[in-house]
Amino acid sequence: MNKLKSFFLSSKSEAESFMKNLPSRLKEYFLSNSFKKLLKEAIRLLSIIAGCFLFSLILILLSSKKPGVSLQAFFAGPFKDKDSWAQIIDESLPLIFTGAAVCLMNRAGQCNMFVEGAFFLGAFLAAYLAPLINSSSFIIHLTTILVGGCAAALVGYIPAKMKASLGINEFVSSLMFNYIVFWVVMYLLSGPCSDPDVADKTKYLEDNMKLTIWDSDTGLSSAILLALIVSLLCFFFLFKTTWGYRLRMTGDNKEFAEYSGINTKHSIVASQVLGAFIAGIGGAIYVLGSSRLYRFEWKALPNYGFDGFVIAIMAGNNPLTVPLASFFLAYLRVGASKMTVLSDVPNQIVYIIQAVIIILFSAQFAFKFFKKKNKATIRPLKEGGK
Repeated sequence: MNKLKSFFLSSKSEAESFMKNLPSRLKEYFLSNSFKKLLKEAIRLLSIIAGCFLFSLILILLSSKKPGVSLQAFFAGPFKDKDSWAQIIDESLPLIFTGAAVCLMNRAGQCNMFVEGAFFLGAFLAAYLAPLINSSSFIIHLTTILVGGCAAALVGYIPAKMKASLGINEFVSSLMFNYIVFWVVMYLLSGPCSDPDVADKTKYLEDNMKLTIWDSDTGLSSAILLALIVSLLCFFFLFKTTWGYRLRMTGDNKEFAEYSGINTKHSIVASQVLGAFIAGIGGAIYVLGSSRLYRFEWKALPNYGFDGFVIAIMAGNNPLTVPLASFFLAYLRVGASKMTVLSDVPNQIVYIIQAVIIILFSAQFAFKFFKKKNKATIRPLKEGGK
């Protein structure tokens, strides 16, 4: 009893001390360089977003005969009702997974394009295996998601190992593996894995095979929660673990990482395999959680993997900000689709805006690169002058 009492008294004193020092700690943080850097990054991001909105405004004004209707549909349409909100969330779901996967690879200095094929393969395997498993919903979900992720990681290991051991460019080899996976799946879907009653499609996914539905009216499911958890885990892995540090050091300076004792070949393989695994489970979760999919019937690569590179660029290769970038791009796409229905502006406008986003962010990274390069050149000149 005395120990319990002393514990509560000590906890109370610590809480009082924390609250007493909280204002000074907050003041110290707001004056620190880390907060100034964070504020600078936030202003930069908001400036780019504002520039995108301004460009969208000009583009719509120039291309629409009824700009008022078009602008209202584009900017306010996605927030009009509950269904529109659910559509934004559903559209952002695959972008979160592929964006997080690309962040892991990019941080290790790898440009692996197999994110597209991994997402496609994970979606197919989940849709095919779910009707075959005669068990509880939890077992169905766990099995199909893990199989989709592991199969994608296994295929993704091949171009990763080719890069680490043979020095073969991962961009080219992974791009080829996308089409290998695609045509193998197309063969399986046309015969061995097809629904006997419906050609070129997997069997129907019953309600117990789908992830938990939160709202039956909109079809919003727990898939978005899983996506946010994966994004958070990727951030924790990259910035709070020694494995993530090794990956980042390999990407930042491979020679220094090797000199420090880091196995850079292992980091190269691990980053690409992990990225493929995340994209694979993303495809599985998307099929099981989307209200628009009850069969696998894709006849082309969905381009979600390529969109992941756009998301990673917008997020600054930080998995923590990937959901925000995904929601923003999904908002633009939903707004563009509504504008197409309600006005005379074509849906392709969103791809023009997306290209502008890439140009703005790429220009920013290029500016940082040349700025660092100039500093590195000027410093030795100054030292020589002294």
